[in-house]
Amino acid sequence: MHVPVTVTDYSLSSFYKGVYAVVDDSSLDAVVSWSKNKKSFIIWDPIEFQRRVLPTGRERRIRSLNFSMFMADLKYYGFIRVKGSKHRYHIGHPKYFVRGKPELMKKMQEEAHEKRMHKFDQDRAMRKKAKARALELADTLGDLGL
Repeated sequence: MHVPVTVTDYSLSSFYKGVYAVVDDSSLDAVVSWSKNKKSFIIWDPIEFQRRVLPTGRERRIRSLNFSMFMADLKYYGFIRVKGSKHRYHIGHPKYFVRGKPELMKKMQEEAHEKRMHKFDQDRAMRKKAKARALELADTLGDLGL
């Protein structure tokens, strides 16, 4: 018999804790459960998932407003869809989402944060280049008297 693991790391985002708790909750196995390899999960019934896991109110374990937002949140937090799976909602992480090892999610959180910061830096650099090009073009047009 599987004993649910409680995630108590206070530095871990509540989203990660909530996802792990929901996937690890055997009373929800008909709705969402661990995959056979215990390194990903499958949402079997998205409608029931929305109804039972994402309700409004204080008892919410995951703070996504609806299923579509939950799927977007998964991507934001570093989860990916399992490629080649026959299941539409087969979600996991290549290294850090493993049944019985919730402490690995700390590394997943750090990795996702680093990727977001890298993208932010790239976007900022692109905006800076675009602004410089626009100023250069404005100067050229000004020199032409346009």
